[in-house]
Amino acid sequence: MSTITDKNQKMPFEQVYEENYRKIYNAVYMRVLNRENTEDIVQETFIKAMNAYDRYDPSIASVSTWLSRIAVNAMIDRMRRDNRNKIISFDEYLEQGIEQGAEDPELTRLTDSDTKELYGILKKLSDKERELLTMRFALELSYKEIAEQLSSNEKAIARRVERLLDKCRRIRDREGVSLE
Repeated sequence: MSTITDKNQKMPFEQVYEENYRKIYNAVYMRVLNRENTEDIVQETFIKAMNAYDRYDPSIASVSTWLSRIAVNAMIDRMRRDNRNKIISFDEYLEQGIEQGAEDPELTRLTDSDTKELYGILKKLSDKERELLTMRFALELSYKEIAEQLSSNEKAIARRVERLLDKCRRIRDREGVSLE
């Protein structure tokens, strides 16, 4: 029995789910900024992934890249289906949680001042800008993987990310938002 594993060998789907659920959840949440929609989209993502897993080819893309593409498509489908391309304000989100009396772990987490400040910056970014940050930092995709998904090149993606981080710093400085 060989101890060398083939990097193109597929792991069981249960392991894919366990190793990627939190990353996909955080990435989707970072884009839609709403717990219920995030849960629906993540569920849809993993159902689609499970149904298509026999067609997944690890020699073409990493499982993270493959799942992130499914998640992005699920978000787009959801926005089209719901005709909702709007981000609700943090205050509206808090009010909804209070009105519903929900014990929402995301709501509790979002009451942390650093998270509120980050939320404030994310609200000021376009959907495409949030998508790029999500791919780089929440999904932890390489510049190469992002470039493949966006039909671009690595250097252009790296420059876009750096400019976007500069924009976030300017928003932080202009509005007195602390990211530390």
